[in-house]
Amino acid sequence: MAAFIFFITLFTLMASSPRANATQTSTTALFIRVDQSGKGDHEKIQDAIDAVPSDNKEVVFILVEPGIYNEKIVVPADKPFITLSGSKPNGTVITGSDSGNIFESATFTVLSSNFVGRYLTIQVYITSP
Repeated sequence: MAAFIFFITLFTLMASSPRANATQTSTTALFIRVDQSGKGDHEKIQDAIDAVPSDNKEVVFILVEPGIYNEKIVVPADKPFITLSGSKPNGTVITGSDSGNIFESATFTVLSSNFVGRYLTIQVYITSP
């Protein structure tokens, strides 16, 4: 029984040693908050996306507070690993209006890789020229 307790103690010490944890990599995420009322880091979604460094290698989480955002959003190719999220379903609406055809009037364009969008309603209104 004493040998069993010894091995359990030894295993626990080895598992919690700095060397055992040296193989683990820690990742950090940049958190940006968008709030139209001015209580966030930015009031516009595009400004938050523009604040992400070019050729970013870290996860960036952009939380968009509920509201209607009248913007044309572009996530450039040099800004990967962005998660753009509303705080609840149907609470965050991104809307845009333009004239022309639907291929020239996108409200939301993603050119980057590893993009995640959630809890967003994206609308486009096109008026005839």
